Amino acid sequence: MGSSEEGGENGGCNNKESQKKVKPYLKLIFLSSLLVSIVGSFILGWWIYKYHPQNSELWMVPFGLILFLTPLIVGLSLVISGPSFSQKQHDEEEQVYDLKI
Repeated sequence: MGSSEEGGENGGCNNKESQKKVKPYLKLIFLSSLLVSIVGSFILGWWIYKYHPQNSELWMVPFGLILFLTPLIVGLSLVISGPSFSQKQHDEEEQVYDLKI
């Protein structure tokens, strides 16, 4: 019993360590997509402020919309699909752990 409890604790530590390694990577992706979205909104805001009355520099509108909306759509799709992926991964890890014991 003592060895199986130690194995369970080690398995938990390894899992926590792997989660800690992944979190900075995910934070970097989130922050970079947030930055891209902010840049897109600034481009749209600058176009509205500076060029909208003359209807010039119209290339800024689709470019700003693409930069603004793409990270939001990708992030939303990842958030929606995230729980099902995490559950599958968790089940696979439990099966592998059961096979080791």
